[in-house]
Amino acid sequence: MKKGQSMMRITSLLAALSLLTSAATAHAQSAWVLWAHSYEVWVDSNKENHRRDGYWKKVTATAAKSDCDERTVREARAEYYTLTGKGVRATLVGSKVGFDQSNTRYKRGYHSFECWPDTVDPRGAKGK
Repeated sequence: MKKGQSMMRITSLLAALSLLTSAATAHAQSAWVLWAHSYEVWVDSNKENHRRDGYWKKVTATAAKSDCDERTVREARAEYYTLTGKGVRATLVGSKVGFDQSNTRYKRGYHSFECWPDTVDPRGAKGK
């Protein structure tokens, strides 16, 4: 391989590496959104689960995913303590709170706290 070709190859590799580094940095620096997701579950006589989605609600935005992940647990814990403080039977697993409901066939409700990149809307496409 000639010296000129070798230099061109090194330059090309450095340019590619620079682009990859920039893309990784941009992804790491992108904002994250903490969402609260509500849904209900009903179990029929055949022990089949039936799920009904409730809402997705933006809670907050964070600069780092690690901050958002920490916030999911804090929000779930706060929700759990609020429900149990009102006498509602509830469970807490990570960032998901399950609770008993009455006056509906969906006897179990859930609030799940989830982090999504700010470029993603977990509610799906508009008009659904």
